[in-house]
Amino acid sequence: PELVWPSASTVGAILARHGLVGARKRPRLRACGNGPWPEPQGPNAVWTGDHKGWFRTADGWRCDPLTVMDASSRYLLALEATGSTADAEAWPVFERLFEEHGLPDRFRSDNGSPFASAGVTGLTPLAVRFIKLGITLERIAPGKPQQNGRHERFHLTMLPLAKDPEADRTAQGQAFEAFRRSYNEERPHEALAMDTPAQHYRPSQRAMPRTPPEPDYPQEAAVRWVRHNGEIRWNGGFVYVSQSLAGEAVAATEAEDGQWALTFHDYPLGIIDTRRMKLIRRSAAPTKPLGAAADA
Repeated sequence: PELVWPSASTVGAILARHGLVGARKRPRLRACGNGPWPEPQGPNAVWTGDHKGWFRTADGWRCDPLTVMDASSRYLLALEATGSTADAEAWPVFERLFEEHGLPDRFRSDNGSPFASAGVTGLTPLAVRFIKLGITLERIAPGKPQQNGRHERFHLTMLPLAKDPEADRTAQGQAFEAFRRSYNEERPHEALAMDTPAQHYRPSQRAMPRTPPEPDYPQEAAVRWVRHNGEIRWNGGFVYVSQSLAGEAVAATEAEDGQWALTFHDYPLGIIDTRRMKLIRRSAAPTKPLGAAADA
């Protein structure tokens, strides 16, 4: 402990200079590709969500704020002092919001955790929960934060909170809640004709169901249950779909060109490449028929 060691960046530079560091290929982020989207016509048409860049409270705790906003009214639904971007921290926040305010029609986010993954389907456990509740996912293109511009501008508004952190997690949560109430009920908003967001927001008429509805797949669809390892059985073999869908039913429907499109509820998962026995993105599917029908 009495020695002054070089910084991590210096150590990394030394290792790289001696050829001891291999470049890691970062996974490509997947965008839904379903934009541009219509403007929200009222409260709860679109909710937006994101994690504001993390900072540390005075006692060293890492705070990774989760922010959720109604796009139409600018009503700040949540400003939560979470400690990470993990699904386990995000879902309780959304579960509470859904029970208090009802369900939005659509939810817009970036392609980061916990909203999306780098896999072919782009799904995470949180995204799967949203789909099961009938919430349409809108994901901005990677590197295009302006597609969620209202939310990004709000992050600039709350920047002073991050630059002047509180003593600990409890105090930070209290400061966030005080700011949220002030933002919603006291601060006039130019885009709302100088009204406050609270004057324009009202709860959703879509209540949080006790049990999510089962998917309604067409009779002609080939329904498969996703195994614990994320695979489905297909043509005597196995095709990996997503481990986030373990235990869920997905459906494959044959198109006129012979391709088998896989869906979860109304969410398109991809195309089954029967030759390579793998799921591929729709944009990467060949134009000619892939042949091979599904086994019973």
